[in-house]
Amino acid sequence: MFFLNPTYLWALLGLIVPIVIHLWSKKEGKTIKIGSIQLLDESDSKQTSSIQINELWLLLLRIVLISLLVVLIAEPQIRRKITKAPITYIVEPSLLQYEEINSILDTIQAEESVRLLQSGFPEYQNDPLHKIATMTPKYWQLAKEMEALETDSIVVFTNAFASGIKGKRPQVHKNISWVILDPGKPIKNTLNAVKKENTIQLLSVSSDDQHLSFEKELVAINSNQLELNKEMDSVIFPVNGKQEQHPLITESPLTILVFYEDNLSNEKTYIEATYRVISKYLDRPIDVRTVQNIETINLDSFKTVIWLSKDVLPKTSSTVLLYKPDDLSYSIIEKGPSKEIFFLTKSLNAEDVVNEYFAEHLLAMLNLNENLEEKIRQYDRRVLHTGELLPIAADFKQNKENSTILDISRWLWFLLILLLITERILAKYRKQ
Repeated sequence: MFFLNPTYLWALLGLIVPIVIHLWSKKEGKTIKIGSIQLLDESDSKQTSSIQINELWLLLLRIVLISLLVVLIAEPQIRRKITKAPITYIVEPSLLQYEEINSILDTIQAEESVRLLQSGFPEYQNDPLHKIATMTPKYWQLAKEMEALETDSIVVFTNAFASGIKGKRPQVHKNISWVILDPGKPIKNTLNAVKKENTIQLLSVSSDDQHLSFEKELVAINSNQLELNKEMDSVIFPVNGKQEQHPLITESPLTILVFYEDNLSNEKTYIEATYRVISKYLDRPIDVRTVQNIETINLDSFKTVIWLSKDVLPKTSSTVLLYKPDDLSYSIIEKGPSKEIFFLTKSLNAEDVVNEYFAEHLLAMLNLNENLEEKIRQYDRRVLHTGELLPIAADFKQNKENSTILDISRWLWFLLILLLITERILAKYRKQ
């Protein structure tokens, strides 16, 4: 056993305190009532030492309690020997639907471990009824977790999709080999369907191992390419021999409120013009309402509230753009303390509106594609090269036998609580 913080073991000197208290303490004397002492002979008195151990078991219990508490603060650890598996195979779950990977798994010997590339690395079960996960794993986070596996070498079969790379490239101390498989033919999937008068706009995403592209297509409602369900709220159309159903979205006009003061009317004019451009780009109506009095207006009913004033903004759940000039700002619109608050950091003019990409910032604030991001990640089949995927390889040693660290603090805490309860009961009983 060893300690993570051995310096705290000096606190064991505190064991002197209960010993001194017990040595100097006197147990309450017992009174014996007698009659007359007239017939008792006087005897020589002898002085006895008051320094003696009183309640030995209670003393030992308190010594153990203090010792246990100090050991817990020092964080005890136990090093135990383990025998590692020579090799472990890890497979990305979405690959299990392909014959190629199943042929590879059939050649792996029964005594060799096969796990799935997901959190916890569960054992692979060759069960045809088992549901196959299609979500792209977070490769670097899982590579860091692989260090906990008791194995000498790891072989990972993966798609290596670019959408699975998140965060900082980790450093690992395992011998990991990454086998990147061909993702197959390019795929095309429909993201959503939007009703626009007598047509339906289909937004599709296409992806192969190098590119990710989007396409908008207008299809007449009575077209043979698709059909509506009985409730007229979903679209059904054939894709790769299967029937896909998507909810039919009916777009309502986006409502924008601009509250302004007279000295900021120039900013108000540029904002109105910018939203007209965005409306034309989106092919969607945007209603911009400009006011100088909001006493009877419900701010929560607007998609965005733009506050061109020094007055205090009333509380609202809408997205807010506050006029707050800042000469040190790098962007014309900066994010605020929450995702619903933004700051307009500069006065508007024709040059800044163009050069600072003011229209793009206002479009991003509308956050119209929030629900599409997860779908896009599912269909993104762009593949990384091996050098882009690999974590940073640290030094490692290939030993058949190695050690692992076992934290025993939880059991010691349980023992400490049990002994503390025992000490309190015994102290109350013995009046100590």
